[in-house]
Amino acid sequence: MTAEPGRVAVVTGAGQGLGRAIARELAAAGHTVFGCGAKTADDFDGVRMVACDITDEAQVQALWDRVQAEAGRVDWWINNAGLALTGRPLAGMAADEFSRMVGINLVGTMTACRVAIAGMTGQGGGEVWNMLGAGADGQPVPGMNGYATTKAALTFLTRALASEAEGSAYKVGGLSPGLVMTEGFFREHARVPEAERAGREAVVNLIGDHPQTIATWIREALEGGQDNGAILSWLTPEKIAERRAEQPPRDILSAYR
Repeated sequence: MTAEPGRVAVVTGAGQGLGRAIARELAAAGHTVFGCGAKTADDFDGVRMVACDITDEAQVQALWDRVQAEAGRVDWWINNAGLALTGRPLAGMAADEFSRMVGINLVGTMTACRVAIAGMTGQGGGEVWNMLGAGADGQPVPGMNGYATTKAALTFLTRALASEAEGSAYKVGGLSPGLVMTEGFFREHARVPEAERAGREAVVNLIGDHPQTIATWIREALEGGQDNGAILSWLTPEKIAERRAEQPPRDILSAYR
């Protein structure tokens, strides 16, 4: 069933990258959007920004309470906030790096889910969407296994919460956006040794996408209405095969040089 217009959305990690693009896209389509980031940020393009550390349950609850007070309800809560530290083996990651990723990607998302689900149960409906990523299918990802471990766990979390949501008024689902050209991607890409850069860029040109492309896909998916437990994937094997056949070869990185 297609969603009614003018929904109220919360997008975590909206200070930059994909989260910012999602928030902007939803606001441009006429939805009321609250974005959050760990640090204070100015409102932009109709998006109301709120400082919120998602690993702190009191701050997440305060975010929910503010949105409820100002907008009356929350229809879509999108757990986009995340951190990808890549380019090294899992066993070679510093303890503080791995703990920080787990804290944001997994514990922070679990905390936000707890608050959002409690609130949606009280208001009689709503949808929680978790942002998945590399590792969500349970397969190892060379150079990204620390990050991938958190995303594999998020896949389980999403399915578990959707199971708990059966028969309830709220829904839980997952969004797998593929590789997105964000500030975080380019930060980690800059760490790639020069000898490995050409090979990596060939893969990026094949599977990478602009934040706006993914934001539009997410908006359309949410507006179209989804079943509880839906796991939506942008970068399908069929899409990759189509891109391999493109002539001239796809070159997304040229837009960022």
